[in-house]
Amino acid sequence: MTGRALRWLLPAALLLLVALGAWYYVMGTPQYSLYRMGAALRDHDAPGVERFIDIDRVAQAASETMAADYLEHEPRAAQVLEALGQGGARATAARALKPFVTQRVRAEIGRMAQEGGAGRGALTLPVGLVAAFWGLNVQREPPDAWIIYQQPGRAQTRIRMSQQPDRSWKITELDREWIRRQVRAPVLR
Repeated sequence: MTGRALRWLLPAALLLLVALGAWYYVMGTPQYSLYRMGAALRDHDAPGVERFIDIDRVAQAASETMAADYLEHEPRAAQVLEALGQGGARATAARALKPFVTQRVRAEIGRMAQEGGAGRGALTLPVGLVAAFWGLNVQREPPDAWIIYQQPGRAQTRIRMSQQPDRSWKITELDREWIRRQVRAPVLR
């Protein structure tokens, strides 16, 4: 090889290496997983959306929030549950609620996918790769991260995500205030 060819080949190889490193980094961010989830919504791919949501953990956290709120306002219900001897009242109520919450989460994912994530659903994600990176505030709390963003025409939304062994991220918890708003909201059909 001539010196002139090496002068162009070395910077081109270095540029390719930097581009591959940057892409590897981007693919391991919560924003990229949310972008892919949004793409699955637009493609009407409910199983694709579910790959980015740990439905069991989301339902467990939501059930705990709903049970705690209910028992806080209904102390007699807490006394009855405690008298049954099935463990703590909150844990018992959360266990009872979890199958129903899991069903509601799956139904909401299916509805959102059917509509293509058109923005009418409970959770509206930023559209496009650039919006996923610039429209979201990521607060890392290793091994998790809280994603905070403003939904159009709605209150601020916070979701917790956990990184998976394949470097993708899954939603594992929704903000408690968001859950409370959803419980009060009518079910969209």
